[in-house]
Amino acid sequence: MRAGESSLGESPPQTAGSDVTRQLCTALYARPAYVGDPTSWGETRLLRLIKDVLRDPARSVPSYGFDLVPVLVHGVRARRWRLLRRVAVVAAFGLVTAWAPVSALEWSGALGLAWVLGSSGPSWALIPLIGYWVFSLVSMQQHNSSYELWVSSVQLPFVLASAVALVYVIDGVVARSARGQVSRDSGTRERLPFVGSRARRRVEAVGTRQNGTALPYDDQCRFIGAGQEARGGAEIRVPLRPAQPERSVVALRDTEVLESIGAALTAAGHAEGRVDNADRTAPLPGFSVARVMALPADLWLKRSRSGAGTSDMTGGPDRPERPWLRAQCVSWQGQVVASLFVHAALQARELRLTLRPQVMAPLPPVPEPAGAAALEGLRGAAGLWLMLWRQIRKAPAREAEDPAEHDGPLSLRDALSLTEVSDLHQKGSAERHIELMQTAVLSALETLLEHHGCTTEAFHDRHTVMASIQVLGDSHAPIQLAAGVTLTQVAQTAGTTPTPASTEGELMSPGLPHRHSSSEPAQPSGSGISIGGDNIGSVQNVSGHHLSHVTQTSTGQGSIPIDSVAALLTAFRTDIDRNAALLTDPEALRDQTTVLEGALMEPQSDGFGAALRTAVRSLPGLIAGTAVQQTGEALVTAIRQLLG
Repeated sequence: MRAGESSLGESPPQTAGSDVTRQLCTALYARPAYVGDPTSWGETRLLRLIKDVLRDPARSVPSYGFDLVPVLVHGVRARRWRLLRRVAVVAAFGLVTAWAPVSALEWSGALGLAWVLGSSGPSWALIPLIGYWVFSLVSMQQHNSSYELWVSSVQLPFVLASAVALVYVIDGVVARSARGQVSRDSGTRERLPFVGSRARRRVEAVGTRQNGTALPYDDQCRFIGAGQEARGGAEIRVPLRPAQPERSVVALRDTEVLESIGAALTAAGHAEGRVDNADRTAPLPGFSVARVMALPADLWLKRSRSGAGTSDMTGGPDRPERPWLRAQCVSWQGQVVASLFVHAALQARELRLTLRPQVMAPLPPVPEPAGAAALEGLRGAAGLWLMLWRQIRKAPAREAEDPAEHDGPLSLRDALSLTEVSDLHQKGSAERHIELMQTAVLSALETLLEHHGCTTEAFHDRHTVMASIQVLGDSHAPIQLAAGVTLTQVAQTAGTTPTPASTEGELMSPGLPHRHSSSEPAQPSGSGISIGGDNIGSVQNVSGHHLSHVTQTSTGQGSIPIDSVAALLTAFRTDIDRNAALLTDPEALRDQTTVLEGALMEPQSDGFGAALRTAVRSLPGLIAGTAVQQTGEALVTAIRQLLG
């Protein structure tokens, strides 16, 4: 068990030799595939993140799916090599200046003039540089008393470039060797490079914190360091009513709720059971359960810096920290981390259970060597001259804003990971793990309520809705299998559904009322809408997105309200704006939405059908394989139904 882990009979998976640990260590020795490489594995960005973690170890959050210690140690080594490389480049400049001091002074003057003219354009910046070199070349032909001066002036740029290139070639060879060594060691701690005592103390401090149980959350209610929110959080409210009127409910504590849920998660995650049990399945990969304490990010950072810590795991209604249960699956060699955070609160004879799933996406692939180590060194030298040219032009390379620049909790994995899981199999694994953990939580809660004499009829119905239909709403509304969709302010009608009974029982986020199971008639067959499937209904293929102000009716194939299509069009346009940086041609998609919006506003016009048919033909090709494919496909499906 890792130090500082308050677990419920679980030992977190060993992550020192995970693929993520190896990938992060390897990236520190990778050189850009081409000059000006904009990928997230840029040497400057990586080493700046390492520096920020080591400069203030209190900012580092717990690490999931990898071991931060080898990454920091190799980061110290990479920073040391970078410093030596800079010293060698400065020494090369000094030696060349000592070889021809007058020529170096004259070239410095030409560079200064180029810098003054740089803002006027590249041609103006090149005039003093090329002009002085041509002048030196012509003067060298005169063989006068200044002949040696002109010779050194002509040769100086080539001598300096050769000296700098030699430094970078040596650096490339050393980096290639270190990269191969790290790949063979898989980022383990057995063969870490030597670091000084001061850096070692800071690395050890971070190594202790990465196993801590105090978790910060940001203003978006996201636990920092656990990835992005997946499928939306759920809040279940269960009134504690006795199952039998003549018997009272046995007292229930929130700590007992978390302990019962933790035990059920442990059994489900490890597939505990008899060996001959036919229902026994394989355990969840890298599964662990632990009690953690959640705090606001600013308070978490303040306590981390003061060394106060969060030894008390009880919390309370009047305290800023709250105890949570964290169930976690680490799969794909640490590339995918699915976490489910569970919180229970008992107030006013009501149990409120909060579920917050988060998924850590994989790292982008580290660029493979594009040639020999010497070629990598030459590209590095070219990058140095390119940086000098940008300084002359007063147009330095723009870098993306980094979370490390802000004074707050810092997760190296969050800063470098992809924004979402894009691989089909990895995404399926994360969703499956979240669903299995949620199902175990709901089953444990139902069993606990029965044990304490609470009625579970309505909760059992909500459990069925959440487990099989996955809609935080009405089980008799015409939406089914909408896993990951958060619906707010939804007005839903179904032509075959009887008039609803009075609303009482449990409430599930976002606060939609649910009918008691005893008063609900049976669901007629064939009235469901399969969102993300191929069934009859007004909304399809919107899994994983948030819909609001949606009005839906179930009237059969070929008949769909224009308002529903307009709502999907609004969601599609919002998705385009949110993912514009990831799209090849967002303007073309915006033009399509503008045309569709105009057509939907005038359904009686002559061009209404033509505009919809054009969108059905052109949109699939524009959205295929993009970040807006899901919402785009939902819109296309709805338009096809509108056309009949």
